[in-house]
Amino acid sequence: MHSNPQTRLAITLLITLISVSGIALPYPILAPLFHHSEHPLSQFAGLPSELLFGIALAIYPLGILIGGSFIGALSDSYGRRNVLAITLLGSTVGYAITAYSAVSGSFVLFCLARFFTGICEGNLSIARAIASDLHPQIDRAKSFSYLSATNYAGYLIGPLIGGYLVGFGIDWVFGLAAAACFICALLCLLLLPQDKPQHNHQHSRSSLTLLKEKPILNFFILYLSLTTGVCIYYEFYPLWLVIKLDFTPIDISWATVWITSVMIAAALWLSPRLPKLMNSAQASTLGMAALAASLFMMALAPASSYGVWFALIGISIAIYNTHLPLYLAESYPDKGQGGLMGLMTTTFCLGNIIAAAIGSIAAMIGVDWAIIAAALLAFAGAALFVIMRPRQPAAPELP
Repeated sequence: MHSNPQTRLAITLLITLISVSGIALPYPILAPLFHHSEHPLSQFAGLPSELLFGIALAIYPLGILIGGSFIGALSDSYGRRNVLAITLLGSTVGYAITAYSAVSGSFVLFCLARFFTGICEGNLSIARAIASDLHPQIDRAKSFSYLSATNYAGYLIGPLIGGYLVGFGIDWVFGLAAAACFICALLCLLLLPQDKPQHNHQHSRSSLTLLKEKPILNFFILYLSLTTGVCIYYEFYPLWLVIKLDFTPIDISWATVWITSVMIAAALWLSPRLPKLMNSAQASTLGMAALAASLFMMALAPASSYGVWFALIGISIAIYNTHLPLYLAESYPDKGQGGLMGLMTTTFCLGNIIAAAIGSIAAMIGVDWAIIAAALLAFAGAALFVIMRPRQPAAPELP
């Protein structure tokens, strides 16, 4: 087995790339499916398609919310590789059932399958934990930057493939996602070394136990506000593009390629250089504030200028996605990294659920209001971070 830190990181990045690509495959097809389609999934119990769209969006992160609350902590107790492999196999089964439900047209089975898949995909916190474990052999800022770039690459590749593959049928999209997760499980078992538990079992049952500490609870509150805003953007920008510019699934895929390409470039080039200029808290604040401003401009500016705001949003997300986990790891080095990163995953997914509700209501008034709500929540997260966080020393002065 490979024990070299650089090799372990490379394997983890490969698994993350394939896994996230599988997760992101369905993204460009759901908004058009529920907005103007006769597909059975968009018609259930006489409910409005906008409401069904919100349910379909919320049920998946609800699963991740539950899975993320304990999967990262379980990896502290039972080893990263074992827990990661088992949950990837679970995702394989979940996507296979989702493909079947798409063929049969069962909205209830579709939602149940998405829920189960979400539980298993609370495992994304394990990749962050592995990256954190490699410190000091590999600097955390560099590891988190590479991991962020890999996540963005998955969100680039997945929607692009999904947008073109949907022509063969929605079941093909979820079937390919199942295959991707199965390949990841094999890579995990064959290439990652067997690791030792980080903590005693009774101390790592759930990431939510960390909320007993007020500083971490404060972080949870501000991160929830931030991620709710970001999730409204992620979940509703495809609908925004459909309504404002009449985009097709392929058009949405290429818009996603643009923003994720910018994210990858920012994560690989800009984020690793920021620690020379500022500490992780200052960099996080910069990213969150820039995100809020960019979202406001996207809602208020002409729709045809979306490419500019997508780019600025992508840069902003890349900055805070690297430096907020770094801030958390640096501030609480005595905590299990699986539990800490699991808490971030749990918070992000709770934000997904709240975002589906807020965004659905706002979209019924007007899709621009969904983006404005995202901007307000991102601004609130940045403000709370400045107010609540413990102070860090300033970045070292450049010679």
